[in-house]
Amino acid sequence: MKKSPLASILSIVFIDLIGFGMIIPILPLYAQRFHANEWQIGILLASYSFMQFLASPVLGWFSDRFGRKPVLLCSLAGSAAGYFLMANAASLTILFSARILAGVAGASVGTASAYIADITPPENRSKRIGLIGAAFGVGFVLGPAIGGILSHFSVIAPFWFAGILSVLNAILMWIVLPEPEGHTARQKGPSNLNDILEQAGSWRLGVITITYFIAIAGFAIVTVIYPQVSNRRFGLNQSQISYIFVMMGLIGAGIQGGGIGRLSKRFGDANLAITGFALMAVSMMLMPLAGSVPIFLLFSAGLAIGNSLSQPTVNALASKGASAALQGRVLGIVQSAGSLGRVFGPVIAGFMLAGDHLRPNAQYGNTPFLVGGVIIAIAFGLATTLRGQEPAVAERPYPVEMDRK
Repeated sequence: MKKSPLASILSIVFIDLIGFGMIIPILPLYAQRFHANEWQIGILLASYSFMQFLASPVLGWFSDRFGRKPVLLCSLAGSAAGYFLMANAASLTILFSARILAGVAGASVGTASAYIADITPPENRSKRIGLIGAAFGVGFVLGPAIGGILSHFSVIAPFWFAGILSVLNAILMWIVLPEPEGHTARQKGPSNLNDILEQAGSWRLGVITITYFIAIAGFAIVTVIYPQVSNRRFGLNQSQISYIFVMMGLIGAGIQGGGIGRLSKRFGDANLAITGFALMAVSMMLMPLAGSVPIFLLFSAGLAIGNSLSQPTVNALASKGASAALQGRVLGIVQSAGSLGRVFGPVIAGFMLAGDHLRPNAQYGNTPFLVGGVIIAIAFGLATTLRGQEPAVAERPYPVEMDRK
């Protein structure tokens, strides 16, 4: 029996997310060094995801046609270049350019998910795709913590460290990661969007994609304002803000790395997604009531739990409806929708936070929290239509010798 490459692809995602996690809580405050205001910071954060929106389907198509490994390798090289350019940014324009480059390179999550789908039977995909979420979570645990420590030495040290990690990650991938089997089958898949939607179940995939877009937009509205709101409301510094992301990452890693597989088999992917969206919506709408750091952390934990239940299950629902020839493109479409949500979320948050600028500290950020909760509630409503719609995949796009546990 061949050794499963699952550990290799997860380690690569994990190392990549450490670098990404270091930057998220630091970038808004770093941008202020170039005199960026709230709405400019929102657009800066959104530019990364906008490029992911454009690039994810393209990278998914490339990975279906030419292989997963080359796409992942090029993505890591681009990420390294983006981090190094951020570290050497001399103006806000250069920082935007670096963020755009990193966004194109970072559009490979769909490809990584397709890699795992290639080697996993449908009944285990929630668990396996959830492991990517766990890698995200652990990356957000170590990333912000490392970034917070490095920022004490130099404001640009986290960017240099993230770039070096990406270079080392690319070398690791080149050495240890095999191309999954079934490349010939993938090359025979349809090439235009209409055929892809038709073969993957157009109505169902459309609902999943729209739901994912709305959910990610609502989640992004809240998460991108954490540094500013935490600093102004509670006086938290850059390192302390990073620890909030550490807590949320730990929760995500615990649920998606361990419990999601068992929960999926017992309750079903659609039911878990619905529950997760409900918990996220309630947590966001209660955020304005957080008058102290412990209460703020409690609602943040509810948000992290809900997100950990919904993200892997929505992706698994999309994957289960796709054949071997479509995994990269279908998951690329879903991830592209999520990236578009991360475009709208930060932009909306930036403008709403600018409107809250004149409010007292206790009310600063209330508008984005409430609007984000309403948006997630819409995703909850859409997700209810997916209950009982989980398909049985006739074509199993995984090698027979792969682990089925």
